[in-house]
This record gives sequence, C-alpha cells and structure tokens, in this order.
Amino acid sequence: DHFQLPFVPRDRDHNFMMYPIVLKKEDKRRLVNFLEERNIETRDMVPLINQPIYKKMFGAIEKKYPVARWINKNGFYIGCHPYLKNQEIKYVVDTIHEFFK
Repeated sequence: DHFQLPFVPRDRDHNFMMYPIVLKKEDKRRLVNFLEERNIETRDMVPLINQPIYKKMFGAIEKKYPVARWINKNGFYIGCHPYLKNQEIKYVVDTIHEFFK
C-alpha cells in the first residue's frame, strides 16, 4: 500500500545497482531522513526530463510529463550490490517497517 516497487518478470534476473522506491502517499523526505539517520544511504531519482542537457534542449517540460513529475517528487533509491549480507538487507527492511509503525 505504501510503495511502487520495481517489477522483474519471473523468466528474468536483475541485479540492481540501486533499488528504486516510489512512495504512493507518504512524504518521501520523512522516510529518506529516517533512513539516512540510521545509516541507510539514499539518492533522489532524477527522471530524464530533469537532466541538465534536456532542460537546456527543451526547457522546463516536467509539467507535460506527470508520471515523471510524480517519480521526481516521490521516488528515491537505496543502494544495493551483490555483496550485501542477509543481515544488512534485513536491517533495511526492518528499518522501513519501523518507519511505518
């Protein structure tokens, strides 16, 4: 109910460099700050239309793309890599659960 998470079809594998999370209702800053205070790094998502070269070429076009605007406002990444230990993954999951209690 809280997130839009990535979808990977069953017949494929994906090794995320960063794990994208888009909040459906909550203020992303509150969760991002909560995670950062607990040593879980985050990064804002920056949709393609907000990249400097696209702004230079096309101007401020975000209003024309509401999905990109929504992702920019509500989305962020948490870092991940294939060497994360199960206890580290559990810590991230437990911390997110703690936020929503």
